[in-house]
Amino acid sequence: MSIYGRTWWGKKWLQSFSEVDYDNRLSRGRTYANTGRAFGIQINGNTITAKVSGSRPHPYKVKITLNELNSSAIRCIIENSPSILPKLINRQLPTLLFDKLNDSGIKLFPSNWEEMNASCNCPDWAMPCKHIAAVIYLIAAEIDKNPFVIFNIHNCDLLSLIDDFGNGKLENIQSILKINDLFKSSSKVKVYDQVNLNDIDLSTIPNLASCIENILTNNPLFFEKNFHSILQTAYKHWQKYPTGKSDYFFYSSKKKLSEEELFTSKWGSIEHWQTFQLFINDQYQVIQVSNGIANSFMLSESVSRNIAQFLNDIPISLLHKLNPELRFMHMISQFARMLMEKSALVPQILQNKRGEFIIRWIPALFNESVKEIHRKISSMCPPLLIQYQKTSIEPEEQVNIAISLILLGYMANNFPAALDKYREKNTFPSSMDKYRDKHIFALFFTGSAYKFSEFSNREIPQAINLWLSRLYLTDKPYKLYLMVKDYYERFELDIQVSLDDGKSIIKLKKALSNCSTKLSILSDMGMLSEYIPELERSIDDSSRLLFSLDDFAPLFLNILPVLRAIGVIVILPKSLEKILKPKLSLNLSAKGKIEEDRKSFLTLEKLLKFDWKIAIGDKEISITEFKKLLKDSRGLIKIIDQYVLLDDKEVEALLKKFDKLPERLSQAELMQAALGGELDGAKVGLDQQIKSLFEKLNTYVPVDVPSNLTAQLRPYQKRGFSWLVQNIETGFGSIIADDMGLGKTLQVIAAILYCKNVGFLDEDKVLIVAPTSILSNWQREMERFASELKLFIYHGQNRELANDYDVALTSYGLARRDKKELNRVGWFLLVIDEAQNIKNPHSEQSKAIKAIAAKNRIAMSGTPVENRLLEYWSIFDFTNKYYLGTPKEFKTHFATPIEKARDKVCLEKFMKVTHPFMLRRVKSDKSIIEDLPDKIENNRYCSLTPEQTALYQEVVNTTMKKIERSEGIERKGLILKLINALKQVCNHPSHFGKKKRASIEQSGKMQMLEEILIGISELAEKSLIFTQYTEMGEIIARLLEEKFESKVPFLHGSLSRKARDKMVNDFENSFRSNILIVSLKAGGTGLNLTAANHVIHYDLWWNPAVEAQATDRAYRIGQERNVMVYRLLSTGTFEERIDEMIQSKKELANLTISSGESWITEFSNNQLKDLINIRNAV
Repeated sequence: MSIYGRTWWGKKWLQSFSEVDYDNRLSRGRTYANTGRAFGIQINGNTITAKVSGSRPHPYKVKITLNELNSSAIRCIIENSPSILPKLINRQLPTLLFDKLNDSGIKLFPSNWEEMNASCNCPDWAMPCKHIAAVIYLIAAEIDKNPFVIFNIHNCDLLSLIDDFGNGKLENIQSILKINDLFKSSSKVKVYDQVNLNDIDLSTIPNLASCIENILTNNPLFFEKNFHSILQTAYKHWQKYPTGKSDYFFYSSKKKLSEEELFTSKWGSIEHWQTFQLFINDQYQVIQVSNGIANSFMLSESVSRNIAQFLNDIPISLLHKLNPELRFMHMISQFARMLMEKSALVPQILQNKRGEFIIRWIPALFNESVKEIHRKISSMCPPLLIQYQKTSIEPEEQVNIAISLILLGYMANNFPAALDKYREKNTFPSSMDKYRDKHIFALFFTGSAYKFSEFSNREIPQAINLWLSRLYLTDKPYKLYLMVKDYYERFELDIQVSLDDGKSIIKLKKALSNCSTKLSILSDMGMLSEYIPELERSIDDSSRLLFSLDDFAPLFLNILPVLRAIGVIVILPKSLEKILKPKLSLNLSAKGKIEEDRKSFLTLEKLLKFDWKIAIGDKEISITEFKKLLKDSRGLIKIIDQYVLLDDKEVEALLKKFDKLPERLSQAELMQAALGGELDGAKVGLDQQIKSLFEKLNTYVPVDVPSNLTAQLRPYQKRGFSWLVQNIETGFGSIIADDMGLGKTLQVIAAILYCKNVGFLDEDKVLIVAPTSILSNWQREMERFASELKLFIYHGQNRELANDYDVALTSYGLARRDKKELNRVGWFLLVIDEAQNIKNPHSEQSKAIKAIAAKNRIAMSGTPVENRLLEYWSIFDFTNKYYLGTPKEFKTHFATPIEKARDKVCLEKFMKVTHPFMLRRVKSDKSIIEDLPDKIENNRYCSLTPEQTALYQEVVNTTMKKIERSEGIERKGLILKLINALKQVCNHPSHFGKKKRASIEQSGKMQMLEEILIGISELAEKSLIFTQYTEMGEIIARLLEEKFESKVPFLHGSLSRKARDKMVNDFENSFRSNILIVSLKAGGTGLNLTAANHVIHYDLWWNPAVEAQATDRAYRIGQERNVMVYRLLSTGTFEERIDEMIQSKKELANLTISSGESWITEFSNNQLKDLINIRNAV
């Protein structure tokens, strides 16, 4: 049942008729009004006509004529009462106007039936009949929505009278924005740069729930119930479930799929998105989603929902693979999510060409923090991200459109739940279909368009617009200033105006003399006076507005934040600029004298004592003193010339938190508190002893590099070595996460050799666990740099742990399988390489590795921390168990704030608390780049697979028999054929056997190539892969395309010039083209590929000149980065031995330059057998 007379004016209208309704006939018309029998209502001048359905076939005709009002007299009344005008401008009729009109003899409401002429052609002769009464009720409903109707039915256009007071049309000031106006074509294509996209800190967005609640008024006129409370219910629900579903930690114990695998299984490969573009029509609907290849699967009725879910599901670890548009949209989705969580989004009503209205949700730009983030993001917006009729839109509006579409998708998930929450608290129909204002719900929360064309609802859009208008007060050509002055605990408020963007500030009265902005300023003043009623006096006279401290405190606490939010610039006196608030603090101090030894950290709980306090500015007081202060004071108080804010809610929360504080802090909590400078929001203070102790933990002391290490460490490697040694001696685990190519392996080997030299390995051993594909590499590096270390390879079918060794080397698979056997040994140090292999804490492999007991632990990883922050919890759990808490605690304290909110303060804290235990250097670091040569060469040793080993031996046996029976040119030809065949076997069995079917697992080199490329992919860098064989290039391309699910180009001699140029151009300029395979002959001359800073020689010509020439395709004029060169060599084969011969004999290297591989043909049969026979290898 509808409610009539909800406002003072609507009630007054009905009251005037009820006072002359002697036979109680008026109420009979209410039923007719409720059931929709009255229709076709029109207002022409001072006459109202309508049709009302009755008992007869044809509707009755109703006509009501009221007396006309004297517009000139009304204008004079308004002119002589300046405080009335601001209310009128805001479509509000102050009761003061009614009193003024009555005093002047102007009647708005009839006092008897003779003062109006009402007729109906029904047979009921009485006045009023139920048909006339129904129309009277409907007029009351319209007056409720728009009080100006009461003047319209007296043929008085109040809007026109108001226009006379300014130099602008009121309807222009309060007009509803047209959708087409949003799609103004961008004046020019702006250069955008996304380099700083990741630097945007979304955690600076404040929670605006209470602010918006205070800005918007209760019981807006467009809705029967209080829509304000409905909106607040929605905001609260969004804060809890911003995307409409609960989040999950990065791995499920039941599901073995990683986030990337879950995403791919749901949405397909991210590689398929070459771009991301949205095309929108003038109905604000997405009509096309382009991925650069074909229209997307996302086009459906729930397109916004699909887009929102797709973007929300993209794992952080895949960001480096996103195209610029998709990367930008992912940032927009994070922004949108944070807007939902912080209630920092506001509705905006728009009108389309059809006369329909929609409501979209956009950032709350009245808030400076939100506005600044919006500005930064807009500056990085791709120019053609969102298009209307194939034209670009201004970046700021593209961002608004994108955010509104994503928010709509989130709301689609949220709307039913939010509605249920409201129904629980209010009397509300269980079915939306039974509710007459259901279109208002749909308008606000589902993105539906609605045309308000009936007499009963035509005022609704403007009523919504007026209700929301205070959220957009900042979009004005002037600025309002509220000046606050402090006169010895008495405060003066004064409204001033700037018409020139703050260059000069003038008094309100002077600003009102400017006709072009007068109506708009008066409108704002009317709005402000709703928050501070005393401001009405600023319009009527120039008397000072003074408030006592008690009266000013609620204004300061509740009203000034709202005024700031809606765009009023509040200028405070110095005494109020820095208001102190009580906060929790924690003091750590030594129980006695502490020996400044790093081993002291192992007994922190015994050495430290802690004390919780309440900090007010620089002063700290006990909880007892604080509670005593609260007995005497609340609100805004002054303590020794400094104002302190004791907000009831904040104080209550602080006291609750204090009561729940732990009586004991763990070793990890003490470490994090001292290193991070805060614990659970409490600022941490350290006494001098503790401060000195932790300064030493963060400072490395140079350790002498072992003299028996056969390598020259670069300066940054010496620092890494010293850091590892110090952590080993202290008992802390270490994560060394240097970039690929910076020598992590060498630094770890140096640390192990140090341990042997000082006697740490006399009783215990070192265990190294690495992927099978790089075991050979570890073996060769150990033999090369630390030959005094006794190495044992725990591998093969008949494996057994030996007795006499320093270091055992094994694979992840065997460590998982033989965990009981390995745990029988006392390990001094456990090292894991490619530590991302234990990123899933629930996998059997991770559990097995973590279960191996060791006194010290080192994890090696080249994966950027920022790409896979959540995975670092599992790795940290390996190196320093419990230090980062449980997975849930880690997600709450670090992962979610950093990855979702991009919280720079939280990231800084994470870096502080992990700094002593994690070392990451990148090649671009100034402290690193000066130590690096232009080209860094790495030999990567690859084990043959069983299939390769069998093929290799078969080729050797068969061909050697022929060679032994031949001589001269025939023999030389057979030897060259043998070398070529063995190269093909080492490359891939399918290369040798000319088979179409191939897999990465069949070849040790392909496994190593995959390992290298995954690491490079994490860095979002480019790679060149050289091979001398066209067939092998095709195999590599095919296998990599299957692995990475994207096109891998192969540049070879058979390509046309046009195809070659396009391939090179794409590789140099497209972010999507990260790998280019090059035939050694095709890449020999005329090629300049400076986009790549990784060069991989898949197979070698044994000609340093040819190899160098190929490498120089990447390292040439224009290359600004160090080039990493990887040479793949099959362990235990002729490849390894030829390379050793060339590297050790300069004259042989010179020979290969002139003769290629033909010099091998001069070998005797015994020399040749020694060269090609398989030697023991992993």
